[in-house]
Amino acid sequence: MSINKLFLYLENEVVKARLVEPWEELTSPLRWGDLEFEITSSSLRMVTWPNLIPELSPETARSFLDLIASRYPFSRDRAELQKICPQLLFKDNVDEWVFFAGTFNPWHKGHQACLNLLPKDKWCFILPDKNPFKEDSLREPVATSLELIRKINFGTHHYFVPTFLIHQDKNPTINWIEQVRSRFPQQKLSLLMGFDSFKSLESWHRSEDLLKNLNKIYVVSRLEDDPERDEVLQPIRRSAPHLEIEFLGRHEFENLSSSEIRKKT
Repeated sequence: MSINKLFLYLENEVVKARLVEPWEELTSPLRWGDLEFEITSSSLRMVTWPNLIPELSPETARSFLDLIASRYPFSRDRAELQKICPQLLFKDNVDEWVFFAGTFNPWHKGHQACLNLLPKDKWCFILPDKNPFKEDSLREPVATSLELIRKINFGTHHYFVPTFLIHQDKNPTINWIEQVRSRFPQQKLSLLMGFDSFKSLESWHRSEDLLKNLNKIYVVSRLEDDPERDEVLQPIRRSAPHLEIEFLGRHEFENLSSSEIRKKT
């Protein structure tokens, strides 16, 4: 059985796939790295893409993950995928994209609480990334993606986007937000974050430019009180008076920290 050739099937913007059997041939094969594939209209024996990855060779799995990442409007290789296979591009007709970015190393119940508190009708893209302030050890993209996908409880409009895991360079938020803003000037761009990240926003790379390019920030509590919240809000209001800030509330896992969990493992 060839592990370099796949049939792909789209169902409600979710990619499903299966291996091409030895007696089958791709009629119009497309190439992406070490992967050959073809879009099919048959859902027979298809599984969601994360379930197929363990059956692939490491090279093919990496190419497949890169193909999945490239579907999204804010991914680096989207233009290349548009030339090769526009059917695979992620499509939506919502006016707001919510980005939930972080190292998520590891993903814990506090991260999940952020997703759970976000209004259910919001389209949220989960973007695992490298922390630009830390010399994190590089994580293998395929294994990291599968580990995160197993842990995350996805809502109806939650999408896992591994594009920043594939490109493991430091990637300050303003760099990619500016690119998205230039490509989609009418799109409403929002961030989802815990209060610990929110209170450090002014220390982020080109923070004023970042705030100007955002429409809204959804903030989940992280052990703060009202005076601390007001203290953090004041300079942000002055820097970006247009920016909407919505506090989503408290949860029972506010004390959890990825760095503290790593210390115990």
